[in-house]
Amino acid sequence: AVLKALKAAGVDSVLIEGGGQVAAAFLRAGAVDRLEWFRAPILLGGEGRPCVAALALAKLADAPKFRRLGVMPVGDDLWERYERS
Repeated sequence: AVLKALKAAGVDSVLIEGGGQVAAAFLRAGAVDRLEWFRAPILLGGEGRPCVAALALAKLADAPKFRRLGVMPVGDDLWERYERS
């Protein structure tokens, strides 16, 4: 409902920041056109928090697909940019 109201008001771009639940909710709704992804050279294992929560996929073919636009180092991290394919 909020996205529809923003669109009606002429807003055509929204930055969504949040945890894995927020990311999954917008992905499940098909409301993500682009990803700006930062990856650090550390491993958290099972103690880490998922960047995207469960998407409730029935099959792999249902997974949202993105095309990489670019990768750029930012210090020790990588900044990856993707758009929905």
